[in-house]
Amino acid sequence: MLLHKEKKFEEVFRAHFRELHNYAYRFFEDTNIAEEVVQQVFLKFWERDWEKVIHTSAKAYLYRSVYNESLNLLKRNSLKKQYETYQSQHASIETYNDDSDSELRKQLQVALSHLPEKCRTVFEMSRFQELKNQEIASELNLSLKTVEGHMTKALRHLRIYLFDYLTGLVLTLMYGL
Repeated sequence: MLLHKEKKFEEVFRAHFRELHNYAYRFFEDTNIAEEVVQQVFLKFWERDWEKVIHTSAKAYLYRSVYNESLNLLKRNSLKKQYETYQSQHASIETYNDDSDSELRKQLQVALSHLPEKCRTVFEMSRFQELKNQEIASELNLSLKTVEGHMTKALRHLRIYLFDYLTGLVLTLMYGL
């Protein structure tokens, strides 16, 4: 079964890689970046149960995935450039002081307190104790997938919970609002 899946995946890869690379190249005009985008799409494609997930054609799915991945990368690069420009213009930001740092820590603790205990423990072990997912799984006697699920849930929760606070902080730092 796995051999059949691998062979079919390889066929799809060989059939579409070059045209997807050309498509991604139009976004970046850089062959290396285009290759990375297409490889990332195929990696995600492989990680999913792609034969069951695709409701259209594989080609349509892959083109849409390359399009989305390209737009996401362009957006990340744009934000990164904006940040770098800001940093170069304001080499020393003195408005970000201990008060902001302690307030962020307090907001993080409040956000973490809203998580289920196991989820919070996994997050803290990963981010504060800097343990790898496999180490966390072994220590808590959980499967690796369960640890990954807890991390996904925790990060999603923190992203939602801290969004307003972090947006306000960034605007304050950038524009002195």
